[in-house]
Amino acid sequence: MRAITRNTIERVGRAVRDDIDLERIDANAKECGFLPFVPLIFAGLTAAGAIAGGTAIVVSAANDDKAAKVKAAEEHRYNLEMEKQAHKAATVKKSSGVADILGTVKEFVKRFGEETKKTVKQIN
Repeated sequence: MRAITRNTIERVGRAVRDDIDLERIDANAKECGFLPFVPLIFAGLTAAGAIAGGTAIVVSAANDDKAAKVKAAEEHRYNLEMEKQAHKAATVKKSSGVADILGTVKEFVKRFGEETKKTVKQIN
């Protein structure tokens, strides 16, 4: 670090001004230590956090897309099954159960009429 700083300062110092005190600048560089790099360290951590956050968003979006596709496939399968059951129910003969017991309306009236006549004759 010291050699790079000194070479850079000497090169820039010769190009710009001759009255730069290299010894004073070199002493300040030794005293500061890592403090001049603290903003760079935090900038690096911030950049790493941004990259990790961006990666997490991409992975989350991919997982959400996959889950949406699975859900759509399941809903499609379910709807097809319900349509099959509805079609099957529509093709089966519908009866209330009462008609099977009593028969048709004409048969019911005929039978009910005969029974009524019997009961009326029995009462008289």
